[in-house]
Amino acid sequence: MIEKREIEKLAFLSRIRLDNKDAKEIREDLESILGYVQKLKNVNTEDVEPLFHFPELKNVVREDKPCTVNRETQKEMMRMGKDKDDYLKVESIL
Repeated sequence: MIEKREIEKLAFLSRIRLDNKDAKEIREDLESILGYVQKLKNVNTEDVEPLFHFPELKNVVREDKPCTVNRETQKEMMRMGKDKDDYLKVESIL
């Protein structure tokens, strides 16, 4: 069983405030999760080969290619942009 002081320590480390009701709910949830993990520990894995490596993963990337834009569309975009040099300046998304 998880003690209240352990829940308080986890809340402190997580930088969250918990009232008594929240702490009780989290304790119940954690006990349920740990109970499930205990069931997994009891599973018979005697005839199961251990996995020593994961399948090779490949990063799928596309080649960067310039796209062609209709001249009228390009003019319209440049008209709507802030800076009208050779490049279209757009708002930052970060």
